Amino acid sequence: MDDRASISDLARAFLTSALGVLRRESVVPTPRFHPFLQVGRDYFGDSLMGLSEFVALKDAIAERHPRFSDATPHMERDFANGYIFSFLEAFIAEVSLNGEDWSPDAASFDRCLASLVSAIEAESREVACCREVSNLTTASGEPLEFSDVTIIPLTAPPHEHSREAVRTIARVIPHAQSAPGRTSPDGWDPPHSIVIARDHSSKPFESAKTLSRRIERFLLIGRLLHAGTCDSLYEVQGETALVRWYTPTLMHFRGSAGSLWAPSMIRRTTRLDPQDIERFDGLSEAIATAEGDPQGMLLSSFGMAKHRFQMSYHQHAWYEQLIDLAIAFEAALSGAHKTDVLLRLKTRASALLATENDPVDSIFKDIGVLYDLRSKLIHGNAFSEKGLAKSAKSITTVPDDSPSGEAVDHAVDRLRDLVRRALLARICLAACEPPLWNLDEDKGVDAQLADASTRDKWCSTWRAVLERFDAHGSVDRPRTAASFVSPEDR
Repeated sequence: MDDRASISDLARAFLTSALGVLRRESVVPTPRFHPFLQVGRDYFGDSLMGLSEFVALKDAIAERHPRFSDATPHMERDFANGYIFSFLEAFIAEVSLNGEDWSPDAASFDRCLASLVSAIEAESREVACCREVSNLTTASGEPLEFSDVTIIPLTAPPHEHSREAVRTIARVIPHAQSAPGRTSPDGWDPPHSIVIARDHSSKPFESAKTLSRRIERFLLIGRLLHAGTCDSLYEVQGETALVRWYTPTLMHFRGSAGSLWAPSMIRRTTRLDPQDIERFDGLSEAIATAEGDPQGMLLSSFGMAKHRFQMSYHQHAWYEQLIDLAIAFEAALSGAHKTDVLLRLKTRASALLATENDPVDSIFKDIGVLYDLRSKLIHGNAFSEKGLAKSAKSITTVPDDSPSGEAVDHAVDRLRDLVRRALLARICLAACEPPLWNLDEDKGVDAQLADASTRDKWCSTWRAVLERFDAHGSVDRPRTAASFVSPEDR
């Protein structure tokens, strides 16, 4: 208690002197709309570090934990300065946001002091990643807890959307509004949700990377199960305390920033319900079983297929998406041989993915059209709008009345769905017992699929794996995506 009282007195004295300096430099009071200061950007640390009150508080903090000692190894050592500046900036933001007096006697002082003491004494910190995702919501419109993430739908009207997103994230990461500075990071492709992952760690920077990958894996599973057009817009990473070492950081996704970001002209919204928890857990377990121990592999063909499938959602141009998906398709199905790749893709996909709603001849024909577009892109051919639209509309899943731009997006959506189902088939055929087609094997696959009884067994087996966790609906092609400008499916 004496130590806490000492820190309190020193922190109060420091704030009194620091606020005086910042007033003289016209740094405070800050505008209430944007009260988030950052040392080195809005004020110089040297202006405060020479204060006797700063030095006294720094010394008191350094005495509280061995990690602040000069004797601690460099990679494990912590520094008091960062916490002092974080404490000051948190107090200024809290006072401004709450309309309090610019004085250490403000009510915000106790909250910021408690956070400072906790940050000094804590062996680990809670870190969170909050990502805004389009075309994703819950069936009820209420938050939904999955095994390792939480989904919070954004339900405010359009003119309140940005404010609701900021408030939702700020409830997890205090002062998250500081991350984008004075620019708005979000796009508009409703419905939107915030996907949240959080964990405790002694290494917050590394933990944030792990949490971001957790969200990406969650979205991968959702895209495989539901064929949604959900895009990652941006992500805020940071500690969940007011005073912290790891301040809120904004991460944009490729193609989602500024004028480069443009939503697809079609949309297929994913609406999650409690039954999806079992489906997500089941597919996650199947992926883990199929992949097994990577045994030092830097990147497998299946890993490349997953990566390119995911990257297609981060691209802003249809031709980049199509190239990513073509690479993913080949990595998932074509095997190691370099010859007859297109024929092998056609026959394998037709054999494994055909359903009553998506017959063999449709898959075979559509892959040929899509790969003709892919080859022209790879080799630098020119495209006319009329020629591109004609090719796109020859694909069996593209509505006849689609405008040219929508037709191209429907064509990309067709390839993405074929990749989606190819990935599911590979996962399930490798996760069944015994495995029928391991992810790192390709020998004899075409001979197996040429035999009718073996082909039927493979098809029924990978579908049965999905049926175990009530995901049999993912086997077939999804419903036709709606036009972005249509009120349908919103």
